Amino acid sequence: MMVVSQAINHEVGAYLSDVLAGIVPLPSPPDAGSIDDALLANELFTVLTSRAFCYLGRNKTECYRNDVVTMLRRRMSTGGALKFFYDIGPGYHATTRPGILPLTYDVGLSELLILSQINALCRRIVELYPPGAHFFLVVDNLCGLRTNDIPLDLTEGYVRKFRQLIDEMRISHRVGLIVESEEFDLEEYDRLLRDATVEPPDSDPSPQAVDNVARFLGRPVTAAEAAERMHRYRLTGCVTNYLFDRLIKDVHMTQRATGATLGFRPFPGGDQRTQAGELVLCRNDKGRLCPLLLTSRNVDHYDCVRLEFSDVLPAPMAHVTFASSCPPNSAPR
Repeated sequence: MMVVSQAINHEVGAYLSDVLAGIVPLPSPPDAGSIDDALLANELFTVLTSRAFCYLGRNKTECYRNDVVTMLRRRMSTGGALKFFYDIGPGYHATTRPGILPLTYDVGLSELLILSQINALCRRIVELYPPGAHFFLVVDNLCGLRTNDIPLDLTEGYVRKFRQLIDEMRISHRVGLIVESEEFDLEEYDRLLRDATVEPPDSDPSPQAVDNVARFLGRPVTAAEAAERMHRYRLTGCVTNYLFDRLIKDVHMTQRATGATLGFRPFPGGDQRTQAGELVLCRNDKGRLCPLLLTSRNVDHYDCVRLEFSDVLPAPMAHVTFASSCPPNSAPR
């Protein structure tokens, strides 16, 4: 078992304290009245797509500018807070060891850092646009139910913990959750699913695709089952996108950019979907603590230990994990 020195324990505790100290309640000023300022909307777009919040380079974000600026100006014309919708996954985290470790429904470092990123962006926005912004975190747990048979009571438990974390951070007036199972009826979802059509399933999925299915399912799968689950996901994705498109009329963001959604970093330097594994802390090449997404593809390269900070972490968070690189040709302990 990995032994953690007092110095590491202290350093991780200090890192978490700094993150928590930075998540501060922002004022809720009254509406500003009608504003139609194209220059301000473009300045806000520049903030959204800055390196701190978006992994895409300037050239790659230009294709989003017109749509995003139009939506910002429409919201500004009401004088109210800007609205952003941010997809965070199906309400659970994939396993890092399919068939050995379970899927997890806890909130942890990834959720804390998502809130930190959102709070940092809201701070910047309120400096430019006093009514500020409201974030809605989107949980597509009906998609998880119909793709991977993930029970709703488990993903709804994750939602309760996340809402508790938001409340403890005293930012519920700025951040909320939109949950698929709360917004849409399962009967309607299944009816739309029966009518959905997509390309036939891939008969020969790549090893990487099979691994991705296994980690979200929580157990090893054959190539045939992986192909079937991938086909399900394409179908459920169509239905989920259709339903949320009815609801979301403002800026829509995802952890990885798509043709229709702008990429937003879930943690400093991040450009990955944090639901694909566990977000841990490790040392970078300069010896500084930094977040790292641990998945089934890189878990064997690290030796990990869970650290508890009951005097630092908010109640919904049980622990954080510290990861240390394994020496070459050695197995993790």
